[in-house]
Amino acid sequence: MMKSISCILLVCLLGLMAYAEETQEQKVERLIRELQNEDSNVRSNAAFALSAIGEGAVDAVPALRQLLQDKSAKRFVLVNVVLALSSIGEGAKDAVPALRQLLQNKDAYVRRIAREALGEIGSVDAVS
Repeated sequence: MMKSISCILLVCLLGLMAYAEETQEQKVERLIRELQNEDSNVRSNAAFALSAIGEGAVDAVPALRQLLQDKSAKRFVLVNVVLALSSIGEGAKDAVPALRQLLQNKDAYVRRIAREALGEIGSVDAVS
């Protein structure tokens, strides 16, 4: 039992070390792939990680925009996607139409952060 736990810990440690060696570009590419994962937790975590990268994650905008248009996306996924687009700022202008659609969302919090994201991106829709 102890031996199998040790092996699992070693594999996890090696995996973390591999991620530490990633360039920002490689990290963004990996996170874009994770945005397409079937597991909503993985998609949400990937969007959250992209928000920490900010403007350097501009290549993820098409994948993030696609998630906004997914009618089955869970609230926590939407929130992290919107936060990622907001942190990317002006580089996320292509997502403005999808963010505008969120202004009609039934969830007041989703509407509010979509409006804030539009402001960060520089869209006139942020006012109202």
